[in-house]
Amino acid sequence: MHFDELLVTVGDFGPYQRRLYFLLSLPSVQNAVVGMLLVVFLFDVPQHRCSIPGLRNDSYAVQDAAHADLINRTIPHGHGDLKYSSCDVFSSSNWTDDGSGNHKNITKTCHEWVYDRTVYDSTVVQAMDLVCDRKRYVTHAKMMGMLGQLVAVFISGPLSDMFGRRTMMLVAMFSAVSFSICLIWVTNFYLLLASVFLVIGTLSAQFLSCFIYSMEIVGPSKRMITGVAMNLFWSAGNMILALVAFLVRDWKTRQLAISIPGIIFVYLYFLPESPRWQITKCRNKAAKTTMLKIAKCNKVEIPDATLDNVICNDKQSERFWELFRSPIMLKRMVVICCNWLAIGMGFFGLRMNVTNLSGNVYLNYFLFSVVEACSYALCMLFISRIGRRKLLSATMLMAGAACFSTFIPFFVTKTPNTWIITVLACLGNSSVSAAFATVYVFTAELLPTTTRNFGTGLCSVFCRVGSISSPYINDLTMHISGRYSQILPMLIFGSMITLAGLLCLLLPETFNKRLPETIREAEKLGTMAYGEANTDPDITLLAEKENHDTCL
Repeated sequence: MHFDELLVTVGDFGPYQRRLYFLLSLPSVQNAVVGMLLVVFLFDVPQHRCSIPGLRNDSYAVQDAAHADLINRTIPHGHGDLKYSSCDVFSSSNWTDDGSGNHKNITKTCHEWVYDRTVYDSTVVQAMDLVCDRKRYVTHAKMMGMLGQLVAVFISGPLSDMFGRRTMMLVAMFSAVSFSICLIWVTNFYLLLASVFLVIGTLSAQFLSCFIYSMEIVGPSKRMITGVAMNLFWSAGNMILALVAFLVRDWKTRQLAISIPGIIFVYLYFLPESPRWQITKCRNKAAKTTMLKIAKCNKVEIPDATLDNVICNDKQSERFWELFRSPIMLKRMVVICCNWLAIGMGFFGLRMNVTNLSGNVYLNYFLFSVVEACSYALCMLFISRIGRRKLLSATMLMAGAACFSTFIPFFVTKTPNTWIITVLACLGNSSVSAAFATVYVFTAELLPTTTRNFGTGLCSVFCRVGSISSPYINDLTMHISGRYSQILPMLIFGSMITLAGLLCLLLPETFNKRLPETIREAEKLGTMAYGEANTDPDITLLAEKENHDTCL
């Protein structure tokens, strides 16, 4: 008997699995709070200007008329939306003749700054003065977080397969909480880069292990719903983050406030190991004990002989490189990898771009999270009704259209309403979030069983490459001034997402088709030679996806 058949016998998603699934999904809340705090709020650059030389009690806010006059005589006016220069001061308040009869003021680069404290009491940017000639360091720091996710893709899966899901969850969570707390004592920028890399990397490893475990104890017919539903816990974490960031404005206090609650996930120690993993490691006695416990809680009786004959993995006869020897599968892999690249770039890029939008940054982020949760719910509703390809293409094109539409207010009027751009950015983020959930299902169903884990892992690598590039695209606003600088990142994201959305129309539909077992079968997808499955289409989600990789 295959393990999936045993799960159907004891209950696809009985009371025991529901409780276990909930406990495995809760860490996703912490994952979102800590992970997105680092890449969105921790490195946000507040409004700032050069401090007035020799004035100890200088502040960004104007104190009185005398202070305002001193600022005007000391700080040059800025360009674009900047009232004052953020990097230069007058070297002298006296007018200087340039030899041609004209007069000018000579400026010099400043080395001390004052920051606007209306949005944040303090940030890492303020503490380390990551502005002017050091502003590129902010982008590098965000990139290190995305790089941590990329490394987690490569090492967490093999380590989880080697030492077990439960062990990997515990080690990764303990490491993430420890590194996150220690972050407040970091004063060196390069140590900060290493800390961000470790925190986000270990969080990704923890999330991946929890996701794999949750898919392994849920029956085939419920994997689609549970696979997408875990994203709702992620969205809940983002809503909590918006509230915590609003209430706690000091970065060190906030870092402790969101890190210490991670200690409650010590309960993961008391969860049983994945019975599917135990069987693959020939730990049949332990797996039998766990399955009997599940059956008892689900009020199902199963004979011992049934448990003694359970198997998990069928021997694979095809190697992963054979996937690229097929011209048909090679073309499909190129298209699907382009989609993952665009989705990774757009998902994280639009999320980071929330700090560049006008209006209240905390309210904007909360609205992003609420609409994102709604998009996941709609994805669960439509993915088994209109098909994978149509849904993926539609959500990608909607995201691209929303991003491109941010140009229209600037084209129509010289002073566009900022709330229109915020709404369009919110719609773009929600659409690409729905595409993110859909592409997991679509990829798993396009690839044959023999190379499904490898193909999904490769797609995840392209997703990480996209997410690594997103901070650099997003932070173009720090290097380019002008009327359209605010929407430039969204136009770039929109271009990539739209192109990928059109390309995915070249792929065959997989809805209500049985999963291909071999490369030869996968090549026939979308042809009359490939028959319909006689099983529930919900079974097709993430089947045999034990080595599942995620970008969330």
